[in-house]
Amino acid sequence: MKHSNYIAVIGDVVGSRSAGDRSGLQERLGGGLRDVNAAFDDAIAAEFVLTVGDEFQGLLSSAGTLELILATLRTHAFPAELRFGVGVGPLETALRSQAIGMDGRCFHNARKAIERAAERRTPVEVQADGEKSPFEIYSLLYGVIRSRWTTRQREVVDLSASGLEGREVAEYLSITPSAVSQHLKAAGARKLRAATVEWRTQIERALLEGG
Repeated sequence: MKHSNYIAVIGDVVGSRSAGDRSGLQERLGGGLRDVNAAFDDAIAAEFVLTVGDEFQGLLSSAGTLELILATLRTHAFPAELRFGVGVGPLETALRSQAIGMDGRCFHNARKAIERAAERRTPVEVQADGEKSPFEIYSLLYGVIRSRWTTRQREVVDLSASGLEGREVAEYLSITPSAVSQHLKAAGARKLRAATVEWRTQIERALLEGG
């Protein structure tokens, strides 16, 4: 029997044990998950939920809004950092409304990916059956680029990547649109955006080709 392929996303908080306001972080994460479930329901096969501690997971039917979802969750967790494991593959149990109580290679691959992210200290890793080098190259380079950002650059880039226009980011942070543009330019956001689009396209290709 052929099983449908999905994209499983597992995320957790980097250094959550040292976070000063754990309850506040949990509230922000919960709000982020609710926002993601509402805003991207067309792409979500099973809703994002908190699982154990500060870990959460969701299931997608397409990669079309993946980078928007990850950026939205990052903005809610700020100033804490998140890491993600993205797994492509079949779901081998019945599909549920929330991403819990299911099993399949998509989840196994996502688990491998987030473990690799923790080991390499990268912000996101992808695991799909077959060739993985395109994903690894992006993960390693993005990790280096992101580690060099200032806290303000990280905040501005993530808000922009979540879909906000420059003026909306400026209003949210009470800074000028010119300052937003300067932060994005200094962070190399335009080139990173182009690389992220290609990364997402490769994930979608892996999904369509069977993981």
